Amino acid sequence: MGTNFCYACGRRLGHTTPMSADASAALAAAVAARPSVAAGSQPGGPRLVAVRRDGSDGESYPLPGDQVDIGRSEGELHFDDPHLASRHARISLRAGQHVLTPLETRNGVYRRISQPVELTDGNLLLVGKQVLRFEFLSDLEKTLRPAVEHGVVLFGTPLKAPWGRLRQLTSAGTTRDVFHLTRGDLVLGREQGDIVFSDDEFMSRRHALLQFRNGCALLSDLGSSNGTFVRLTGQHPLAPGEMIRLGDELLRFEIG
Repeated sequence: MGTNFCYACGRRLGHTTPMSADASAALAAAVAARPSVAAGSQPGGPRLVAVRRDGSDGESYPLPGDQVDIGRSEGELHFDDPHLASRHARISLRAGQHVLTPLETRNGVYRRISQPVELTDGNLLLVGKQVLRFEFLSDLEKTLRPAVEHGVVLFGTPLKAPWGRLRQLTSAGTTRDVFHLTRGDLVLGREQGDIVFSDDEFMSRRHALLQFRNGCALLSDLGSSNGTFVRLTGQHPLAPGEMIRLGDELLRFEIG
């Protein structure tokens, strides 16, 4: 029997020719196999967009309902990533605001900064491929004086009063290098700066800036290609266009 309407969109057709039973069955199967949009996940709604290594957009993941859990094997959104816990993070809708909550403490969740951020003691930073822990120094460490042994002052590199330090953390759970911060402005980069990681291809030539002003430490991105990230220490309201990092997954939050 012929048809006056398109099976796919319902549009009225013009002149039609009779459709065989086999062709009609094949078309019906194709329509049934089309992906459906879940309730609450209409196109243009809240979603996470995967960002590929080259910066292009990958798959888009809708965020239906009031809560979506993200993990390696549990929750509504799964990624085959060994750096993720079974249930790693949660995005909840609260009073019209999407809130991101880390659910595990080993690798955590990082957000890309777009404005200078004030650091607190123990903050974890992701700069290129470097995971760095920021630490303020105790008063005792700030006021180190030359050692004296048997009345003789120890000969060595002159001391400078540091205000903080960065610990370079490895995937083995150890500290590799420790960088003491003595200047008010310090640049981190791959080719230029006060602290240089020349073998990190994910780091820009001049990547990030650390500043010490009036007892406060500020971290800024210097327009790097891959961004500067700070690990979340609690719940975080998401803004449209914001980038988050979970393990090896870089995702952008979008609405509309």
